[in-house]
Amino acid sequence: MPVNVFPTGVEYLRILPEIVLTLAGVLIMFLEAIFTRDDQRKIFAPLSIAALLAALLASVAAAGDPGAAFSNMLIIDGFASFFRVLVIGIGVIAILSSTGYLRQENMPGGEYYALVLFSIVGQSVMVSANELIMIFIGLEISSIASYVLAGYLRDDPRNNESALKYFLLGSFATAFLLYGVAWIYGFTGSTNLDHIRSALLTSTPPLALAGAAAALMFVGFGFKISAAPFQVWAPDVYQGAPAPVAGFLSVGPKAAAFAILLRVFLTAFGPIADRWEPF
Repeated sequence: MPVNVFPTGVEYLRILPEIVLTLAGVLIMFLEAIFTRDDQRKIFAPLSIAALLAALLASVAAAGDPGAAFSNMLIIDGFASFFRVLVIGIGVIAILSSTGYLRQENMPGGEYYALVLFSIVGQSVMVSANELIMIFIGLEISSIASYVLAGYLRDDPRNNESALKYFLLGSFATAFLLYGVAWIYGFTGSTNLDHIRSALLTSTPPLALAGAAAALMFVGFGFKISAAPFQVWAPDVYQGAPAPVAGFLSVGPKAAAFAILLRVFLTAFGPIADRWEPF
């Protein structure tokens, strides 16, 4: 049996922020089922802030011991640490701005705070991913939580419209991303960014195939960062979503998507960058 079957303590340290946020989100969902009075539910916001601050400290600690984790599926470096701290900080601001808003809307449910934490978990996985599959998993964790947050005020028709549009267009864009990932795997034999780079350095796949795969993946990333012409969903979603959610969606997921866009195109597609020529 290989000696590296079980993760090491260092690997757990490098993913500790995600572990902390996941456990906090599950705890909040559990307490939501137990607490029935509004005065009891006031604990959800401070608990979320405490979890985010703990994850922030864990991110700083993980940055002090950079490297790969879990069979090189995740990588903690200065780039990943910066964006992980950024999205966690955005989560703190989102929670602070949501407390009064939820009280005003008479929706003090703990699932809101749990969804914010789960969305940040997905964003943290995205920015530290070194694998296209891990990027997709992080993207979906963040997106599914964001879809629900956009329609959190269920009795408001604008929220329902916002969530439905966000879900349909997000799913459509994700299909493009997965199709591009399938093409990359087809002519490189790997979904690891470093292995893809090595394959492109040692072989010469047709530029048309590489360009088509990159374009398909860019559609998925472009939707998440609202890059033209994939920004058409943003006005309707932001108008209908709750105000703190609109602020959160306009910064957090976009920062994470921009990070993985840079990592994928500078790492995996770097060897063929000099072959791109305008038509």
